[in-house]
Amino acid sequence: MKKLFSLFLLIGTLFAQINPVTISAESTPKVRAGEVAEIVINMTMDDEWHIYSIYKSSVESGPLPTEISVGGRAVGMVAPVIEPEPIHAFDPGFETDTYFHRGNTQFTVPIKLKRNLEPGTYKIAVDVFYMVCNARLCYPPVTKTDTVVVVIEPGSPRSDKLSFAVVASSSNDNDSSSKSNTLLGIFLLAVGGAIISWVMPCVYPMIPIIISFFGKMSEEKHIGKSTIATFYGLGISGTFVLIGLLVGFLSWGVSDVARQSRYANIGNFIATNSWINLGLGILFIFFALWMFGIINVNVAGRLLNKTDQAGQSAKSAYVGSFLLGVTFAITSFSCTVPVVGTLLVVAAAGTAGSLLTSLYGMVIYGVVFAAPFVALSMFPTALEKLPRSGTWMETIKIVFGFIEIAAAVKFLWVPDMEWKLGLLPRNVVLALFIIIGILQIGYLLGFFTIGSAEKIKPFQIGKGRVIGIVLTGLVLFPIGMSLASPPTYHYAKMPRVMEEFIEAMIPPPPTEDDIAMQEGWFVDQYEEALAKAKLEGKPLFIDFTGVYCANCRVMERRVFPTGQVKEQFDKMVLTRLYVDKKDSLSKAYAQLQFERYQQATQPYYVVLDPEDEYTLADTGGYVPNGFADFLIKGISAYTLRKSN
Repeated sequence: MKKLFSLFLLIGTLFAQINPVTISAESTPKVRAGEVAEIVINMTMDDEWHIYSIYKSSVESGPLPTEISVGGRAVGMVAPVIEPEPIHAFDPGFETDTYFHRGNTQFTVPIKLKRNLEPGTYKIAVDVFYMVCNARLCYPPVTKTDTVVVVIEPGSPRSDKLSFAVVASSSNDNDSSSKSNTLLGIFLLAVGGAIISWVMPCVYPMIPIIISFFGKMSEEKHIGKSTIATFYGLGISGTFVLIGLLVGFLSWGVSDVARQSRYANIGNFIATNSWINLGLGILFIFFALWMFGIINVNVAGRLLNKTDQAGQSAKSAYVGSFLLGVTFAITSFSCTVPVVGTLLVVAAAGTAGSLLTSLYGMVIYGVVFAAPFVALSMFPTALEKLPRSGTWMETIKIVFGFIEIAAAVKFLWVPDMEWKLGLLPRNVVLALFIIIGILQIGYLLGFFTIGSAEKIKPFQIGKGRVIGIVLTGLVLFPIGMSLASPPTYHYAKMPRVMEEFIEAMIPPPPTEDDIAMQEGWFVDQYEEALAKAKLEGKPLFIDFTGVYCANCRVMERRVFPTGQVKEQFDKMVLTRLYVDKKDSLSKAYAQLQFERYQQATQPYYVVLDPEDEYTLADTGGYVPNGFADFLIKGISAYTLRKSN
């Protein structure tokens, strides 16, 4: 079939006289210098014909993707093309699934005009490279050109037209998969966090007490226990949903002021602010001391008193049950705040979408967290099968205390690094994690006890402690190997998931930028890299990165050194730009990324034409597969522009 299709392609090449696609382009009628305008490209064809997606491709040997470029002396910056969602279906010509557009299709290219333009009329050239096929044959790939006239009117640029609108500039495979992966990650974190919260010491012991309270209120108010439990569950879940909405609203619009701020979003703000991290470190130390029993916080007793008072004073059993759920959710924060805080930081993306992701995460967490109260009220006999609070609960408390000490170290190295104290460099933090892990193993083996916990004889332990020891050892191994790997203190053979986790918990390596500069990278030198790219006639590769970006480190270590990627890097000038350092240069690079690409996350990768800083290709996130193809796409687009 493929040979037959190639014959059809050859016949089309030799005998076809008229390409079935008509192209026309138009622009925003009147704009001012420095403003953003939109170039709209209409590609008209009969429904039997189709062209292929710009961003999505199924197979390497399949059809050629469509490419659109815009240029002219009036053009300052160009955002990625906005492409409608392509059709994904089986293509009989190529005998595989492809992404294509059938019939009439419209693409949009946002451009930013130069600020120094005089009022008048300017021409902008639009080049469209495409391959058009039907079920029987393909026409040879062709580039068609159209010219758009833009009228620049007098006046200063308007504030609402200075930045690229929030568009689907990253509507490619990586972005869509990243979005779905983010939602899946939030779902798993919410469900897992809620399940962990069930066995926390200020939650689990309250389950039978609350269920007993449901029975008491049911008898007094003559209402079914399941109804009371449902309203109680709504109070619990509603509290967390309200928190999600609040955080979502706080982060909504942060990206709108990113041009005036060094912070891209709430996640970056929390990750980089020294005082917030110092406060969180102290808070986690407090939680750890409470878990160890060194600080006594009688959460359950106070909650029980409040429950009795609220239940007796409530005129409506429904309102009373709901308010009791709210009270329980708030009072349990001392145990749930590490999970809830982590979930909210992950969900808050710094855009309008964070409102939905924060709400999504908190709805799942709240519903799962409240589930045992509602379920056990309907099946009260199941309470008898639950293990009673005892030494296992005390063991879990102390293990979580060690975990929270480790979390405190993670937060405390941020102000140490920002204030240049030098107390918690990467190797010291790794050593502290090893010490904490060894102490946890010693406790689980029974060598010592903490607080009022029951003392056991060494090595006479149950299955639960054995599992805890094994898991702790598995975590300690790559940490120990990293500590034994100077000068970068990075163990190269650990699994990617473990590497991402460790990189999120420890300071960045001290020497990797030095190694990159020795390999020819320009680190925080955009203008110098741009000048060299112009001089050598090569495309410019930009790596928007961050000091606190774990995925950036993983990409730099696992993807950049691969043979195909290095082969493409040799054809470009390379620059690495940090956007989260506390200096004016980093602030300028963060503004550059946001202004040009409407992106505030790292890593983010761009291939530029250095002559006019035209974006040839861009993508973001962790890209373990297809990164070399992304680079090839950018280099091919550069070569095509140079040949036209």
